[in-house]
Amino acid sequence: MTTGRCGITRVATRCSFPGSFPGLLPGEASCGRHPSHRKVVPQSPLVILHLNLLHLVLVLGAMASVHLVLREIRRHTMRRWKLFVPPVVAVAVAMILVLFQLAAKQPAWWFAALFALGLAVGALRGATVLLDVDHTWRLVRPTSRRALLWVSLVIPVAVGLEIGGALAGPPGNIWRLVATLAAVLAAGLLAGRALALAFRLWRAPHVDLRR
Repeated sequence: MTTGRCGITRVATRCSFPGSFPGLLPGEASCGRHPSHRKVVPQSPLVILHLNLLHLVLVLGAMASVHLVLREIRRHTMRRWKLFVPPVVAVAVAMILVLFQLAAKQPAWWFAALFALGLAVGALRGATVLLDVDHTWRLVRPTSRRALLWVSLVIPVAVGLEIGGALAGPPGNIWRLVATLAAVLAAGLLAGRALALAFRLWRAPHVDLRR
């Protein structure tokens, strides 16, 4: 600090440039401040151990998918619209997993091709399964539901692998990819089966299912 002829006080500010203090980023200067005074952006409270709210949605979706399929298997007859709820939930879970992989720069065509394959196989299965339809009361009674259960169980397994891979960090990325591929295939199988059954509902002969 110096005083000029007119009594004006001049304050000299000394700035330090990168390298003056350890921990400064390239191109960052500190003017009389210690690096510890820099503003630190806190981690979002919604991210805990590499998990976020979407993982909670995945868990709930996987549980709902299995629960809905078990209800379909245990009941002899059911409303038509209930045939399409498990595929919708499975597709939603698979889409969230795909979003994680797209953020990791994985090719989108992998998942599109696998989903198309699942649609084709699922539609073939839905076209050959025995189906009784009550057009008066809008009831259906599909058969051969054991395969449906096994396919639906892929969803919670995939969610478990996704969460485990996220907790493991970079070494778990391969398991997250495998989980996503499996979930996409399972969702395609369920969606293809539901689409085939929906097409058959309008042409199936009437069967009285209220007796």
